[in-house]
Amino acid sequence: MKTFVACAAALVVTISSLAFADEQVQFNIVNLRVDQSREVVNDVMVVIMQATAQKNSSGEAAQSVNEIMGWADTIIAADQRIKHKTLNYQTRPIYQNKSVTGWTASQQLQLQSHDIEALTKMAGSLQQQLQIVSMGFQVSPERRAEELETLIVEALEAFNTKAKLVTRTMKANDYRLVNVSIDENGSPMPYRGVVQAEALGARAAAPSVEAGESKLRVSVAGSIQLVF
Repeated sequence: MKTFVACAAALVVTISSLAFADEQVQFNIVNLRVDQSREVVNDVMVVIMQATAQKNSSGEAAQSVNEIMGWADTIIAADQRIKHKTLNYQTRPIYQNKSVTGWTASQQLQLQSHDIEALTKMAGSLQQQLQIVSMGFQVSPERRAEELETLIVEALEAFNTKAKLVTRTMKANDYRLVNVSIDENGSPMPYRGVVQAEALGARAAAPSVEAGESKLRVSVAGSIQLVF
């Protein structure tokens, strides 16, 4: 019976200590947030092109599109600087007076390269048989990772500087870091300088483009406990 009473007393003391510790953590808490951002020059160009054919049957339309895509693939394969892949393919009937009078087939092609000049010329050449749907620019994954690493360091240093400022201003002796989180997705990387097909002028002419910049941002948020 005495042993049970002793264990119960120890349990009460332990629980009380934990509760007291938890209250200490929640005392003199200040929440902070800092953002670091920079404009980064886009180093990758992405072009979406489309082959379209209109024929009497779906088979004929599909065959025509396949021939155009084969022609394009042969030209692109000769330039190792340009990556490419096919995208969505579709066929649809053409109606007139509620009757099917023909078929349209289409398939898109995505081109991507670090060499903007080479891809611009390639897009101009392919316009002989394909249409440009859109052109855009982005930061490459490797460059994005490098820039974000630098921004994280800068953001953490800025967080530490702000924490010290708060500590001095509040006349505290020091501070303890309670928690911290890092957000690398605070600002998405939109394409910049997108050019629509209607604005490209002559079909076989290489369009004039400018890569532009994308904004990368890192946010650091956390809590500190002031020590008096």
